[in-house]
Amino acid sequence: MKNDDKNFILKKKQEAYSLFKNYNFPKAIKLLNKIILEDNVTDSACFFLLGTSYLHEKELELAENNLKISMKLNNKFYDTIHNLGVVTQLKSNYDEAINFFYKALELNPKSLGTLNQLAECYEKSKSFDNAKKFYNKTLEIDKNNKIAFKGLARIYLKFGYHKQGLEYFQKSSGLLRFTEKEFKIIT
Repeated sequence: MKNDDKNFILKKKQEAYSLFKNYNFPKAIKLLNKIILEDNVTDSACFFLLGTSYLHEKELELAENNLKISMKLNNKFYDTIHNLGVVTQLKSNYDEAINFFYKALELNPKSLGTLNQLAECYEKSKSFDNAKKFYNKTLEIDKNNKIAFKGLARIYLKFGYHKQGLEYFQKSSGLLRFTEKEFKIIT
């Protein structure tokens, strides 16, 4: 490939990335498909951007296919693996999502998003002890994480532990005040 061709492709990739960053996913998808098909570009970043653009557009099958190609080309890219977890979670395939989130945590052990989504997958698959474990791991890193508080609130309320559930809900929203005898909603 000539230098001019490389520069031309690089400019098209930069344009696709700019469209992606500006949330113009339909145009990013069109340009990325053109780059991949016409210019025979096979780098993991293009497939990652394409898969993630499809994810934003709720085209889950296309998102999953392109993210898997990206992962095949580079299996150490955290964002690709995390997004594969998100796609499979959205498809209610919680066991597969859990596996992807564990792989993502190997690359980025303190990712709050991955920890919370792993906890949510466990919650959805009714493995509540594991869900609590990962919500609490999130809180070890970020003691004010609202997503973890809401998740713990749902779990405690589900099992009838109303005081603990409402305390976690309060921490997530700041809308409730507790005393030993009562709680009141702050308006």
